[in-house]
Amino acid sequence: MASDLSDRAIAAYETQAGVLRSRYDAVTTDDVLSGVVDILPKPPVHVLDVGAGSGRDTAWFATRGDRVTAAEPVSAFRAAIEARVPGAAVVDARLPDLDGIAGPFGLILVNAVWQHLTAGARVAAVARIAALLAPGGQLILSLRHGPVPEGQPVLALDPDEEIARAVAAGLELRRRVAAPSHQPQNIAAGVTWTWLVFEKDMQK
Repeated sequence: MASDLSDRAIAAYETQAGVLRSRYDAVTTDDVLSGVVDILPKPPVHVLDVGAGSGRDTAWFATRGDRVTAAEPVSAFRAAIEARVPGAAVVDARLPDLDGIAGPFGLILVNAVWQHLTAGARVAAVARIAALLAPGGQLILSLRHGPVPEGQPVLALDPDEEIARAVAAGLELRRRVAAPSHQPQNIAAGVTWTWLVFEKDMQK
């Protein structure tokens, strides 16, 4: 199940892939995940990196010793990930369906993706993610806040609404933390983030 919103987002990423790879790689995963890194499960764990982009975070998890699957619908990004992280499984898949992805995963990272999904797609996406998580597995989710560039397929997000959706899907909130942007372009634009960490019940 795709949407016009996600289709337009993917088309925009395809067009700008080269520029965006440089922007993503100018920031470290340690900085991006600084508000949640202490709560991540100890490696090795089976990780799903959703909307993996340049492969920056995929590579970081692989270096930890994790087994990583990268779900990335943008062909230029998939090629970059395959070259950068030869041991990763790279799949042409998008939310909310994540077709071709099989769990269970001990950790699912969804960074800078949620704003491209409609409310209905977010309901379906969090249910799909919950189904892919192993008991005790974690979802790390970032929510974008701030001005929307003209013509960009980006929606405003309410953390309380997204928490309620995740809880309804059987996940428990472990952490909520506000964070600044690290990319200079986002800093200049006044973009900020909320990071949410959820855990799936050990009995489910």
